[in-house]
Amino acid sequence: MLGKSGAPNWRALLGLCGLFGLFVIGGGACARNIPGDSSSGPDAKPKGAKTLVMENGEAKASGIVTYPGGDRVDWKLIELPEKAKGGLDIKLSWTPPRPGLQLAFDVFDEWNTPVVSSKKSSKKSKAKSKSVRIDNAKGKYFVRVYAVNRGDAGKYRLSVEFKETVAGIQFDPLKLEIPEPPKLAAVPEPEVPCDEFAFDVKNPACKNICPKSGAPPGWPPCANVCPTPPDKELPQCQATMPCPNPPDRRIKACGPSRFPKCPDIKNPDPQNPNCDNAKADPVTTRVLKYEVQGSDTVLTIGAGTNQGIAKGWRANVLRGDTDQPMSGGDITIIRVDKAATIGKVRLTTDQIKANDRVKFSPP
Repeated sequence: MLGKSGAPNWRALLGLCGLFGLFVIGGGACARNIPGDSSSGPDAKPKGAKTLVMENGEAKASGIVTYPGGDRVDWKLIELPEKAKGGLDIKLSWTPPRPGLQLAFDVFDEWNTPVVSSKKSSKKSKAKSKSVRIDNAKGKYFVRVYAVNRGDAGKYRLSVEFKETVAGIQFDPLKLEIPEPPKLAAVPEPEVPCDEFAFDVKNPACKNICPKSGAPPGWPPCANVCPTPPDKELPQCQATMPCPNPPDRRIKACGPSRFPKCPDIKNPDPQNPNCDNAKADPVTTRVLKYEVQGSDTVLTIGAGTNQGIAKGWRANVLRGDTDQPMSGGDITIIRVDKAATIGKVRLTTDQIKANDRVKFSPP
């Protein structure tokens, strides 16, 4: 209780105070509501756990835990033999300073994962021991012994017993009845491989082969294979063969660039993809004559049906020598002749004089 200098060992006194409720030197009363770890040593944490020494598969440890004394938790370390595996029995028994005080323990593996806990007892329980069993135990285990509630304390004894599971032959092989092995099946004749260059329809190995040549008409494996040379009438060839000359729009390789420009938009060629939705080129020309009629300026423009222009076309006055339409320069087409088009616009004659170019666009 006293140190070498004669001074009181307060940690020991506080531990006994919490355990047995005694009065300490000087007649002072025991402290109350002390934190659970205020007087704990290194073994209050897993890193400071005391190792239990195993002898013949058994180990024992003892100590005191006291919540009122500030030493609520003790940690112990169990190290099982390397590569051993078996049943691990752990038992905790304790002597409390007065009846009804409870202790308990938890078990964690070496990765701090909970494995098992002793059953909690009620405050009125008179139990003074608890035990658990871990099957297939191996490696290391940490055991946390602790006082359960604020007023609990006790002197404990921790017992550990490990029984290794021994794997071995559980029967006498000399007494086994071994049946005769089954007879081997007859070895079949070696299969003749299919030669696609000397195709033989009678060879079973050729049943699923499409040869380069020599396949009979309607041979099933050749149903989706393009022959050599390719036939553009076969759908399977149209997806893979090169574009022929002249091009054929059914062939995937024959894109629009392989075909000429649509020669006649009014009579489009269905075999020429460039005729699909083809439009005439815009026509740019000049104003031949202009005159004011009311609020409009009537224009005579130098292009007509000879250039492909029709009533549904759009026309715009262009700004100077650019290709940009003038604001308010939309022309309403009145009449289309062979060589000229008559239209009206909401621009002044001075504006037309300075901007006399007109662009026709197909619908």
